[in-house]
Order: sequence, then structure tokens, then C-alpha cells
Amino acid sequence: MQRRTLGILVVVGLVLGVGGGLAWWFNGQAQMKPDTTANRQTVVKPVKPQPKKKAKPRPKSTIKATAATREIDAILRANRFVGTALVVRSGKIIYEQGMGYADATRHKTNGVNSVYQLASVQKSLTAGLVMKLAAENKLALTDPLAKYYPRIKGARRITLRDMLDMKSGLRLVAFPDKLNSENGMLRFVQKNVISQPQNIGKWDYSPVNFMLLAGIIQQVSGESYRQYFTDNIIRPWHLNHTGFVFNMAHRRAYSQGYQNSDMADVAATYNSRYPESRASMFYQFGTGQVYMSVHDLFVAERNMLQGKLYPASDVNTLLTPGSSSMYGGGAYVYPNYIRVHGLAYGYEATALVSKTGQDGVVLLSNYYRANQLSQTPAMQIWNLLSAGQLKS
Repeated sequence: MQRRTLGILVVVGLVLGVGGGLAWWFNGQAQMKPDTTANRQTVVKPVKPQPKKKAKPRPKSTIKATAATREIDAILRANRFVGTALVVRSGKIIYEQGMGYADATRHKTNGVNSVYQLASVQKSLTAGLVMKLAAENKLALTDPLAKYYPRIKGARRITLRDMLDMKSGLRLVAFPDKLNSENGMLRFVQKNVISQPQNIGKWDYSPVNFMLLAGIIQQVSGESYRQYFTDNIIRPWHLNHTGFVFNMAHRRAYSQGYQNSDMADVAATYNSRYPESRASMFYQFGTGQVYMSVHDLFVAERNMLQGKLYPASDVNTLLTPGSSSMYGGGAYVYPNYIRVHGLAYGYEATALVSKTGQDGVVLLSNYYRANQLSQTPAMQIWNLLSAGQLKS
């Protein structure tokens, strides 16, 4: 059963990353006002000035070598992992290590504070913000999409819950050549999204669901998505190694994305940096425009599971599988843990966290291999961790 599940995960990961889940970068120097093209008035709060503070780097890993760390090391090296890995057991970090180059031309190596694009992992955070607004009675998961975007055909039959579970039947049929803002993307989406009525209620992964959910967050909160995300996730949780990818390359801890499609590749060559276009920088906001370190990602997922973004009583409401895919509320949901995964522009992000928030495996990679996803070692380590086989 485990092999079968893993096979499905790898296929899904490839489809999401290569087919429809390209990187989504934003030139966000200016805060965006919420989209006002819907059938409701939105009062936009003034953008709060963001004081320039230097992020305090977390100290380099001082984890002592144990039988557990040696076993984790062996798994990562056997899978030729490049990036940063974090393993947490019973609330304590037992492994935190960078491997390979963050920038090969500068001989800069990946470290515990290195930051990576999250790609589709961001969907879990967008879903959490939607649940927060629902808990505050500012929206309902049963709301029809037409309440916020009446111009989209078939929107009356689609609920926010459908969108959170990838069961809306919505599909984006074009890629933008030019984009300059989040609202520009939302306007593009409304013109180029189609509804497939026969697929409503069926699993059909499509990032456009979370683009529109991010737009709904704007409408309901009266703030830009980026501002609302910052105010409710980055600042209160002191995520010093988190931000929006438009300025990711300026961070000292930035890890450049690489790709290698050579199936015979054994050692990382770093010959091909993954390029991105200007249009892609504004594509799919709310679904893949955030970077984080492994520590910050674990904290974010743990805090949501522990009721620190929305009430703990609503965790199971959001995180309920909507189909046999096990996807629900921006994550793949299993009896005792959740899994989030993303692929984009040479980056791969994987996190598995117990529903108690006490155990977790986070692997962030900046070296994409078509024939070997880093999700594989993440699952291998998680299976050992959850079985209690990673002994000190």
C-alpha cells in the first residue's frame, strides 16, 4: 500500500510541478489594493509601512551525531539530495543540515537558514487564511464563488469548499504574456478561466482555485493578500526567513534554483539555472509566491495545526480530504499527519507534519531532477520517524 501511495504522490508531484505548477514570482515593491471588480464594495486599509529589520540568523546546526542523524544522512545522500533538511521529533529538532550548493558559481553552500521557493506548499497557508476569515464569520466555506466573482460562468454552482479541495471544475486556459500586479492577474484569470460543470465535485487539481481564493481574501479583509499574509503569518510568528519571492534573490540566504533533466545524472552538475520570465513573476499569486527556510515552514504548518491561526476546533473542518486523492484544504490529509508538496523553477518543497505538530520532516531543495524527487527521501524519513525507529 505504501509503494502504491508513493507512486501516486510522485506522479501527482510531476504533474503539478511541470504541467501547471510553474513558479510564480511577484514584483511586490508596491502593495496592491484588493480587486474591486466583484459585486461588493471593498474598503482598503492603508498599507502599513514595513520597517527594515535585518533578519536575525538562526545559529548553525549544533546537532550532535547520533544513530538517528547518521541514518537520516544516509537516506539523503543515497537520494542525492541537494538543499536543506529538518527533522523534528517530539517537539525537538534532531536533524538540521544543508547539502550541496546554494550558488555553485560562487561556491556558496546551502545552510540551515537558506531560503527556498515553496511553490504549491503555499496553498496550505492560503487555505489557513481562508479558514481564519471563516472562523471570524467574514465568509463561509459554503459561499458560492459567484458571491465574489459573479462574472465567472458556473460560479453559482461552485463553493469555496470545492475550491479548497480542488473539486471546482475550474481551469485556466491561457498563460499571460504581460502582468504588472496581483489585480492584473485576477483580471486575467476572470477572462481566461473556464468552468467544467461535469467536473464539479471531482478531484481535478488546478492552481486557479487558489488564485481566486487569494483574491477573495483581498475582498473580505480589505487588504492586499501580501499584507494580510504578512500581518497574520510572518510577523506574529516571527518568521525571519520568510518573504515574497519578488525580492528573494536579494536575500543573503537565497538558494538559486537548478534543474537537470539528464536521467543518467548521478552527481549534481549545477549546469542549468532554471529561468523564469517576467510574466511568470506575476502568475498564480496565492499559490506559489512565498519563500521560506525549513525552520520557518515547520513553524508555520505546526502553528496552523495547533490552532494559532484559526481555532483548533476548526482544524479538522479545513483539513478534511475532499476525494480519494486525500487532498483537502490545501494539503494531503492522512489520519495522523498532513503532507504538503510543491515543484517550481528548480525548487522542490516537501513537508510532513503530525497533526499534533510535534513531529515533522521538511525538505527544501534547489536542485530538480526529473528522475528523482526529494519527496522520496522525505517519505522514507517520515516512515522511520512515525514508526519510532529514529533512535538517538
